[in-house]
Amino acid sequence: MLETEQRRLNDSLRVAKKRLKAQGSFNPQFWSRAAEVEGILLERIKVERKISLRDFSGPEAEWQKTEEAKMLFEQIRAHEVTTAACNKRIEQLEPRASWGRRLRASFMKLFTTSKMGLGIKNTGAGERDGRSQTQFRTDMIEVYGSRNPERDEYLWCPIMGKYFHKRLMTAAHLFAYMHGQDTMGAIFGVTKTPELFSPRNGLMMASFIEDVFDCGKIVIVPDLPDRPKLAELLAWLGQETREYKVRILDQNWKLLGKTIELGSQMTYRELDGRRLQFKTAFRPAARYIYFHYCLQVLRRAWQENTDGTPGATIRDEMGKPFWGTPGRYLPKNMLLALVEELGHDYKDLLCGASGQKGEEGLLVEVAAKQVKARRKRLCDSGFGDDEDEDYESDEEGDGGESDSESTSNQD
Repeated sequence: MLETEQRRLNDSLRVAKKRLKAQGSFNPQFWSRAAEVEGILLERIKVERKISLRDFSGPEAEWQKTEEAKMLFEQIRAHEVTTAACNKRIEQLEPRASWGRRLRASFMKLFTTSKMGLGIKNTGAGERDGRSQTQFRTDMIEVYGSRNPERDEYLWCPIMGKYFHKRLMTAAHLFAYMHGQDTMGAIFGVTKTPELFSPRNGLMMASFIEDVFDCGKIVIVPDLPDRPKLAELLAWLGQETREYKVRILDQNWKLLGKTIELGSQMTYRELDGRRLQFKTAFRPAARYIYFHYCLQVLRRAWQENTDGTPGATIRDEMGKPFWGTPGRYLPKNMLLALVEELGHDYKDLLCGASGQKGEEGLLVEVAAKQVKARRKRLCDSGFGDDEDEDYESDEEGDGGESDSESTSNQD
């Protein structure tokens, strides 16, 4: 009985989590117990997948198209990635593995400073400072010129191209707060001024857009033709103020034909190819937009299947990449690990590689953490609100995140 197995796994998970204690040395025993927790979570998701398929009144092929199935597929892969990462740390800490004695601080914080990693609390990072988020929002409203000059309680959404009441607007990160400044520095390089809460790492957007901004559905890319000519590429790269547009990743998304908001005629499908409309010349940093792009491509692939091969929907787009401009956004070895996870058809992602090097698996591991953090029980009609007890999130706008500082340094 699947429900009996589910209860057994829940009991095992409670015991395993009690055994998992953060230790200053993060020794092999810690990582072994962390791998045990991830393994149980993985088995529980697989049982949940079987229950979902069993209860679906239709063929498996149709079930796979549901949002619930997509969520379960990406959850399975995320837990597989995290389990492998824990086992890798065990190997690195073996006495004979002298080269792996010291683990990077960024990786430690990735899995220990949030409820949403392995569930380890009180490890020193603390809760998000509400003052930082408030200042983040205030700074973005200022630099993006978001306030309506006639009604200052209304703010501008560049994606929708209209004003909404401030209660309906979110200051969304492109690189999520949950990963921390150390991990941000490990991926992009250390900056003179921390950028986790910089406007370079964010966009103001309507809350209902933010809800789907980190679900493998939409991405922001350079506003260029699908197959731009060299002159068009050079012109975009040389612009002091670069323009961007929205692209839809999931062409099977059942909300595509639905209106985005009540009283509006615009559907989600109409967002595809829509240019972002900014009120000032300020833009997010391209590297953080590219980070969000890469993570959403990975999420979409994980939602499609779990065997590491590109899904049919994404494979159709591989001949004409959404992001067609070269840049130095992310370390090449991290992007190579991402392409290895996705498959050879995704080699176009390497166009954003920089000469910088970092911990090669960090980008994929960050994606796995973000997938688990945003876990929701989805239904075919949209996105549900019920969150699993092991993935509680108190983060605002931690889907995809980007900091913007000046228009003269948009990379």
